Amino acid sequence: MKKAPPVTRREILGGFATFPLIALVSSPPLIAACGGRPPETPLAHLYGKEWVHGAYSLYSTKYAGVQTSADRSCHDVYRVLAQKGITALDALQSRDVPFYVRVDETAHAFKIERSVPERLTFTADMTEADRKSAEIGWKKARDHIHHDYEEVRRLDLALTQLLMQVQRIRNAIEEGRVEQYRIVEQLVSLRKDPNTLPYPLPYQVTPKDYEEILLLLLERLEDDRMRLGLLEADVIAVGMTVRSTDAGSATLAASIRKVLLAVVEDGAPSPRPPTFPADENEKAKFLAAARVLSAKIETSPELNAWRAAEREKKLAPLGMFLQGLDLMTGLPTSAVYRTVLDIWRGDRDYLTYLKIVASLVPHGGAVARTVVDAIDYTMKARAVASAVVAAVKTVQSRSTDALVAEAKAQVAGQIAGQAKGVVLNTASRFALERADKQLSFFKDKLEVTKVTEALSQTNLVTQLLPGL
Repeated sequence: MKKAPPVTRREILGGFATFPLIALVSSPPLIAACGGRPPETPLAHLYGKEWVHGAYSLYSTKYAGVQTSADRSCHDVYRVLAQKGITALDALQSRDVPFYVRVDETAHAFKIERSVPERLTFTADMTEADRKSAEIGWKKARDHIHHDYEEVRRLDLALTQLLMQVQRIRNAIEEGRVEQYRIVEQLVSLRKDPNTLPYPLPYQVTPKDYEEILLLLLERLEDDRMRLGLLEADVIAVGMTVRSTDAGSATLAASIRKVLLAVVEDGAPSPRPPTFPADENEKAKFLAAARVLSAKIETSPELNAWRAAEREKKLAPLGMFLQGLDLMTGLPTSAVYRTVLDIWRGDRDYLTYLKIVASLVPHGGAVARTVVDAIDYTMKARAVASAVVAAVKTVQSRSTDALVAEAKAQVAGQIAGQAKGVVLNTASRFALERADKQLSFFKDKLEVTKVTEALSQTNLVTQLLPGL
């Protein structure tokens, strides 16, 4: 028997024209919608239950694949951060050379921006102590420039991989919502007239079977979108914590370990098998949930907005339609994606971004608890931050080494006297001067040690580094 040609999951949903996850392609349904021959029945070599099960499996495999692939790629990045990245960021902070971690303007890559001056420069208003301090700092940065370059390159590659996965996950989430709109539209049409089918159904497949497929796929899409959302939230939290180590905050680099440990504790949300429900009770549960979801989507303002946008597309000339595609669909118009970019490259107080992350992370998991605790600890840290900065200013006339030693002692005294449950980064002048901008992820030094030991037992540290 001749093998049937592969079909797209779009064909199962009745021949609607749509946009795949990355690029726009013309599909047979789109040609049919423009006046060509009507769409043929997908999987026409099957009939009865085999067609029903095959149609469901063909469609549901796609999003499971997105989740599995994205989780694997993100896990590789987490291993790089756990084994090399945290130490590298800690070292960059110790050089006392400002650096910034952010997504570039094109949103194509993460970049660590760092400028080490070629020449040591003195100014006329510098004291002898200032000159000595500048000389020590410049020499420290120059001594490690080649090593730091390699570490920055590794971090750039790893963080860019996180950016790519967020783009892919967010595309899938939003495409899934659009496909839910299309399914609901078909369900509405079938409710009005059960015979308004998009193509002839195979032998022993009834309109009721087709309606059940649509309902089951509607519920599955919601489940897939929720699972992808969990994965996306983890990536956003990790990316924000990495960013918080830069000159905008100088947060303790070990904070990344706590977020990574929380990601491991929550575990990856495994996708459901892409097979038709075998148990009748399970099937009935999914169908009931789908009918509630369908009614909710049908009455939503978002569906009406989508319908209006679809009407505009159909009325527009083809050329204008293609030119305006980027303005109507995809990542540029995604509110969540724009928020992520703001978190990863904006210039506001990083505590503000941490609060936004808390609103994006689903409640109840270890990552959510970690972020909420960090907000609480940071608020306590801000209460003593002014004292920390004052301690730094009182020793500005000393050398860098003396500044760090004396300021750390004063900081320890201020924290002990004014607040408990606060851990600040006091390891370098870079960090001390930014005490009032830091985020605090730990309640005490003992927790720092416990988290480090716990993470070292996970596969993020025990597995070999991946080749990104």
